[in-house]
Amino acid sequence: MARILIRVNEEQVAEPIAAQIIIEYKVPMVILSAHINNKGGEILVEFPDDMETKIADAFRRRGVTVTIPKLIQVNTEKCFSCGTCIALCPVEAINIDKNDTVQFNKEKCLGNTCSICVDACPARAIKSLKTNNNDRDQNRKKKT
Repeated sequence: MARILIRVNEEQVAEPIAAQIIIEYKVPMVILSAHINNKGGEILVEFPDDMETKIADAFRRRGVTVTIPKLIQVNTEKCFSCGTCIALCPVEAINIDKNDTVQFNKEKCLGNTCSICVDACPARAIKSLKTNNNDRDQNRKKKT
């Protein structure tokens, strides 16, 4: 499943943009998290991988800012398996395997849209992975 983070401004917040795209493209879309108020907001959505470009472009054509979330990575040499990240993960994407190694479930992880584990790690063993900047570049081109 593909994930994108969409950001709407205060003019767009009252528009049913996600619903329009779901109907227009007949795409099943799961809202993983949403933070919206009258000044704008962001929504993390998930949908089939083969629709990623088409759906991201559809949001962009409607003036919505689209980014592809970065995932996280654990430096196993720094990690001492304290469990802080496990206790704080809101989607239960982290566990410790039988070898006492921290494991991340990439299907569940919200990546940099959450990053609670990154901030909480006392060993600083968790970091956000960099993603390509194509999504940001495409949004900049639309504005110019």
